[in-house]
Amino acid sequence: MFDITQDDSNKDLKINDRQGFLNMHGDFKSNMPHPMSLIQPFEDKFVFRADLAPAGLKAFGAEKLISETKENVLVYCAPRVGHAPDAIATLAKMYGKKCVFFCPASKQASRHQSALKAHGADLRFIKIAAMPTLNIYAKRWAEKNNARFLPFGLSGIPQVTAGLISMASKMPEPTEIWMAVSTGTTIRALQIAWPNAKARGVVVARNMKDGEIGKAELRSAIIPFLKSVKANELPPFQTTATYDAKAWMDFVTFGKPGAIFINVGADACIERLITPGLIESINSDRKWHDFSDLN
Repeated sequence: MFDITQDDSNKDLKINDRQGFLNMHGDFKSNMPHPMSLIQPFEDKFVFRADLAPAGLKAFGAEKLISETKENVLVYCAPRVGHAPDAIATLAKMYGKKCVFFCPASKQASRHQSALKAHGADLRFIKIAAMPTLNIYAKRWAEKNNARFLPFGLSGIPQVTAGLISMASKMPEPTEIWMAVSTGTTIRALQIAWPNAKARGVVVARNMKDGEIGKAELRSAIIPFLKSVKANELPPFQTTATYDAKAWMDFVTFGKPGAIFINVGADACIERLITPGLIESINSDRKWHDFSDLN
């Protein structure tokens, strides 16, 4: 039985409607592959393989924003696991930008964080109790250093929503949308792009707030955020076992004909640049109140 929570409110619709977002994106010439090339059949349903794109799903949303950003430096908070930092780092290289990623301090950097170093990004570590505190530090650093701060999950940026809606508009509307959900940026955008499709998913990382869900039917993952699903619950393609895979079995079990599963990215794609010794070379450990990386 699918355990449902919803608030019936999409905060992005307070900014613009579908056509307004498409007008915002305009005739931007993307360097990403055509979305139709990433759709694959699965039984009587479909899978959108964003892991086959250069930097996963968020790159479709953020590409125009980053290409048009006047600042030379992009600032973002990178948790131990996440697709958005890789998309930002990849697009930054594509459009001649530099990246500074603020990360929660730990005895050893994660593989996702280490991959950012492989991209040539500047990693900064601060010991924190919660990610919102790190976002405050990162935003202040960006303001002080004439850099562009990007919020967690790229949430609340109209240009990113416009990019995702433009991407989806190039594909046929499915009967249902199935995906893992964190900040809700993508599932809100897809509801605007495909207004007749029922949106369903699994919340993997945090409690959703009013306006972040739209009309989606969501349930909370029973597996902790950093823990992977069982091997027999993984989809038959590259994915992230701690993220996308947590919605896969619901899609297989409950998805109706014509439904589409959104595979946001894959661990293997994010970690493709990691070389032997890279992780060990990163000094990620910090003591409380050590703010030297804010200099």
